[in-house]
Amino acid sequence: MVVGLAGVLVALALPFAPVLADQTTVTWPVPGRPVESSTALFAPYRPVELTVTVPCAAIRAAADQRRAVTVLATGPSGDGLVLTTEAGTARLLLGHRVVSAAPVTGTARDCRTRVHAGPAGVAITVGTTRTISLTGEPVPKVFAFHTSLDPRQAAGMAVTARTASPFATRPNGVKTLLIVMQVLAALIALALLIARGPPRPAEDPARADSRPAGISSGQRWRTVGVDVGVLGVLAGWAIIGPLTDDDGFATTIARNAAHSGHVGNYYRWWNASETPFAFGQQLLAPLTQVSLAPLWLRLPSTVLGVATWFVLSRGVFGAALPAVAGTVRIRLLAAVCLLAAWLPYNLGVRPEPYVALGVTSVLALLWRAREPAALGWAALVAGLTIPVSPSAALLAAPVVVFAPRTIDIVRGSARGPAEVLARVLLLCCIAAVSLTVIFADQTWDGLVSATRWHTFFGPALPWYHEPDRYRFLLGHDQDGSAIKRIPVLLTLALLPVVAALLARRAEPGSADSAAARLAGMVFTALALLWLTPSKWSHHFGALAGLFASFQVVAVVLLLRRARAPAVDRIVLVGVSVVGVVLVAAAAGLAFTGPNAWWQPAIYDVPWAAGPVRPIGLPLQRPLLWVGALALGYAVLAAHRHSRVVHTRALLAAPAVLTVTVAATAVAVALSSFLAAPVRRPAGSLALVNLHRLTGGPYCGLADDIQVLPDGPVLAPADLSGAGLSGRLDGFAALAGFDPTSPPPDPPGTGMSTELWGSLIGGPQNTGTLISPWFRLPSATGVAVSVSGRTDGGNMLVLEFGRAGRVGVTTLGARVPFDRVRPNQDRLTGPPDYRPWRSIGLDAIQVPAGADRVRIHAVDATTDPDGWLAVTGPRLRSVIGFSEFLAGRGPVLVSWPQAFLFPCVRDIVGVADGLADAPRVVIEAPRIHGRLSAITTDQSTGGDFAAIRPFGQLYEMPTRLAGHPEVDWGVLELSGDTTARDAYQRSTTRVQVWGLSSR
Repeated sequence: MVVGLAGVLVALALPFAPVLADQTTVTWPVPGRPVESSTALFAPYRPVELTVTVPCAAIRAAADQRRAVTVLATGPSGDGLVLTTEAGTARLLLGHRVVSAAPVTGTARDCRTRVHAGPAGVAITVGTTRTISLTGEPVPKVFAFHTSLDPRQAAGMAVTARTASPFATRPNGVKTLLIVMQVLAALIALALLIARGPPRPAEDPARADSRPAGISSGQRWRTVGVDVGVLGVLAGWAIIGPLTDDDGFATTIARNAAHSGHVGNYYRWWNASETPFAFGQQLLAPLTQVSLAPLWLRLPSTVLGVATWFVLSRGVFGAALPAVAGTVRIRLLAAVCLLAAWLPYNLGVRPEPYVALGVTSVLALLWRAREPAALGWAALVAGLTIPVSPSAALLAAPVVVFAPRTIDIVRGSARGPAEVLARVLLLCCIAAVSLTVIFADQTWDGLVSATRWHTFFGPALPWYHEPDRYRFLLGHDQDGSAIKRIPVLLTLALLPVVAALLARRAEPGSADSAAARLAGMVFTALALLWLTPSKWSHHFGALAGLFASFQVVAVVLLLRRARAPAVDRIVLVGVSVVGVVLVAAAAGLAFTGPNAWWQPAIYDVPWAAGPVRPIGLPLQRPLLWVGALALGYAVLAAHRHSRVVHTRALLAAPAVLTVTVAATAVAVALSSFLAAPVRRPAGSLALVNLHRLTGGPYCGLADDIQVLPDGPVLAPADLSGAGLSGRLDGFAALAGFDPTSPPPDPPGTGMSTELWGSLIGGPQNTGTLISPWFRLPSATGVAVSVSGRTDGGNMLVLEFGRAGRVGVTTLGARVPFDRVRPNQDRLTGPPDYRPWRSIGLDAIQVPAGADRVRIHAVDATTDPDGWLAVTGPRLRSVIGFSEFLAGRGPVLVSWPQAFLFPCVRDIVGVADGLADAPRVVIEAPRIHGRLSAITTDQSTGGDFAAIRPFGQLYEMPTRLAGHPEVDWGVLELSGDTTARDAYQRSTTRVQVWGLSSR
């Protein structure tokens, strides 16, 4: 009792124990250096405290310029503190509000401005006499320190800010001692439970008349063969299998954890801690320091899959079906059902594999429990699973179902209420390791802050939004993949069938009891999912072991009932017919979905747009499954020389159909991803993983991306005397484009030195452009920038020629490929033709001997998109992605892409309430643009929100080698001349209590 009580109390004290907290202060400019504009990406955007001092000399220098001048801005207008001068007046804005407007006149007037903002409000002092107090006013946002003044004029300007980072904590000596005490108490508690020895065995109806059947050596080897097959499939799936939608998100969180010292969200939620569910990333973080290879990072989920298989096949079925668990048939059935549930969900670095193993292990331990030690091990597994994910709430399902047995074991052989209480305290002490894991380096204040920030930005959906999960599952994107639907829909189809069988006549045999227990657990687990704050379909992966357990036992129950006495067969035939209909309907509904997976740029799987139709078979039609079942029985009857199939075989029909559907799902998944790299090797994740094993290229998607940097602008050839200077009919020079989408450079400069467009007087205008000839060096590629439509009636070709004595001899024309990205705001609608994009030809595509090139464009359309604008030609080269990035970092890789670039190690960091400013941004394909945009979206707490309003990013032309039509993503470079993070960061460490808000 002493050990248990001590362990529980120490665990409860950990959230409130004192810790060492980092407090970071930013000073701009760096002391001793001149004032220059700098990026400063605060996350959260509002510091805890902010002090700004602007000398009067700087304000007067701005006012003397007789134009609008930004003296100092911490954010764009309306989004921070902005001090400007215009028409002799200095205006100070906080957000959208002008809080001070004072004339800057006379030499004696003191206009020095000082702003101090903190938790109590904002105080503004102008000169020595005027003070403005704004109680309750929030601290202004800080995205940068920007000034239009030169360093000499801005001398004396200074900003000091203390960042908000409630998660930058670590245990001090006292808390470390408490952690050691709790862990030791848990270990001693487990040892005490083991030492108690087995109590009086509790009678289990599931085992009363069932004993393990003898297994021959040949059968034993065949079951080992099943094990080898499962392990082989899981290992192969690690090589060829798909991404999950959060692989990049979780991997980058783990990578940054080594930099920041805590598991924060990196991309959004102001880098809020993942507390209380950070354990998965904490386990992943050391692995990212070894290698970022996808195959390496998939190792934990693969090992967890192997462990789940052995726990399921030996532990769960050894208790649920002791008489047949070791037979080859049951092992094969278990293998099919587990793979059908595991493969689509549980590959990668998401937490569902951990929870699936935890739930399956607790289920096996409680089912087999006969002594307190088993309960202790179950408490330990549960305690280590809870800090992984909110879906760990599913652990309550086996606990609820086996509560009566747990109570009996705790009471068994106890010598009184005190010993019962002592055992309960020991179990609570062991389970309390979850609190130790959660609060080892975090505090109660950190948990409250993280929860508040997560809830503020979302998703944090209430329980009654649970139908959204099934809406996603039945959608037509990767959340509703056909293979993901199978385990869920099969389970839902079998639940009423099992309920009907058990309601009719429940026998004391193991199959009936096991089916009842597992049906109750499935129902409870699906209800517990309602408690999770997000409703994505990938959470079903946590139920993989439970789904497989229920499906196997349901099949065994159906097969056993098929051998029921004749008196029950009329009712059973009705249940069988209903079961066939439900399972066939589930299969049809599942295979109506697409074979779609996250990031289709890295694999070209068949039936990606759905429905799944291998060799033309319409698997989405329930009648096909019923017909296939009938055909199978007809063949069986013919083989047995009988006109009718035995009634028992008919009663087994739902079980046969269930196994067939699950096996088909596994076959479709495996064959799809075996075919994908054959259909399109470029960008294939499977080949990247194979190369990792064989010593080939190992930089992931970067190995197959080509960067197409622009070279010098081509000069026009002097051919005016030959009358070949060009032709403009309906096109205008240096005009004719959408003003909301400006060209790469101002018209008449840089890449837009030559520019023509047909958007004159509206899109109904038509015309023809034949540009002058331009000199083309030999063996070089050529590119132009276009806006508007180049197909659908319009045309743009590059004509090549060779200069001669009397003019240019045309050698041929080529049509450059133009990949227009989908509209960012309307991904399902028509593409947006307005953004300028670089298109061109490689040197190998240019006709041999050509030394001249010109543009031939035709605008023949009058619809709203019926116009075309194009710049003059320029040279273009082809460089490998990794070669291009070398030395250009740091890099911000958007979370949908982050898992695919293992060689990009120079990523920007997020720590101490600050994010580093990137020089390069790797964005996701436009189809994932909305998800990728959260990184720079204030409404979602994007940690890099400042790079859009203050940064100047421009797209670098790229393509997937051999497949320019594939939208792999976007490479953007910073064109901003503002200094990166030119401020001083100083961190002090103070001791605070776990309740402190600092």
